[in-house]
Amino acid sequence: MRTWYKQLNGTWEIKGTTFPMWLSEKRTKPRITYKQLAKNSVELLDLVEYESKNKTKKIKGIDRISDNQFVWRGLGPLKILSSRWQVVTIKGDILVIRFEKSLVTPAGIDVLVRQDAQIPDLMERILANYEVFGLSKIEKNQLQWINDQ
Repeated sequence: MRTWYKQLNGTWEIKGTTFPMWLSEKRTKPRITYKQLAKNSVELLDLVEYESKNKTKKIKGIDRISDNQFVWRGLGPLKILSSRWQVVTIKGDILVIRFEKSLVTPAGIDVLVRQDAQIPDLMERILANYEVFGLSKIEKNQLQWINDQ
């Protein structure tokens, strides 16, 4: 397993995104937890959580590496769904991921911060140095920032 994959383990809070689901006021505090399933494999439990109507909602899946990107497959009733995503960059407690259009979601970008990490001026830092974080100027301009609700 490559070293940087191990850095994904843990919970990450979505702070910037182009994904409409996270921009709705109906869903707040979006976060993703990645957990390596086997010691020597690049297979992750992928748990997406968010708050809706004062309840925590969960979307579970498994990520498997394929051609330098992950293929997500839902678990349970979501098993029929899949999507592809990749790590654009991971720098300390900042993670940028890019996901492709799927059957039920548009393509997009998420900027995440490791849970409980304090990143002063995150938005300004990403916008001023977007190329360092693997973003194009168009992607930088499309990003919207989520207020801590």
